[in-house]
Amino acid sequence: MSRLLEVYSKGLYDSLNKENVTDVVEHFQNISNDTSVHGLADLFKNKTIQKDEKLKAAIELVGENEDLEAFMQTLGNNGRLDLLPNIFSYFVDYASRRQNNVPVKVTVSEEPNEETKNKVSLFVSQKMGHNTPIKYEINKTMLGGVVLKYKDSEIDLSVDNKLDGLNSVLTN
Repeated sequence: MSRLLEVYSKGLYDSLNKENVTDVVEHFQNISNDTSVHGLADLFKNKTIQKDEKLKAAIELVGENEDLEAFMQTLGNNGRLDLLPNIFSYFVDYASRRQNNVPVKVTVSEEPNEETKNKVSLFVSQKMGHNTPIKYEINKTMLGGVVLKYKDSEIDLSVDNKLDGLNSVLTN
């Protein structure tokens, strides 16, 4: 499936003007981070809903952008609207790699609140650059805190890491 995601992401990226890529990345990132949109995966996979209804919902997601509307038409014509939720997040990573702008991966135990997002955004813009994208990942097994990964660097501020450090000090 990742091969399909790459093919569609490459096609979309190559069809966009360079000025529009940043806007599309930001738009797709907002869609990927919006928890209310995650339910759309079920809509696009539902075999009882007609193709034109799915296409209409997909076009509503992208708004008044002719390039994205054409992309949604292509997905609809190919019967691939079910890939759309995955394409949103895959395209953000793909475009970032093509622009040599690798996203910061932020792992948290639950959906971060606005205060946490603002703190992470401020830290990332100060340390890695204002245009560095941020991708959140939820790891329910984490006790709390945050782990930031950027290229080959990792900042582990998780509760799990602190407990491991305390455990190693106490057992030595």
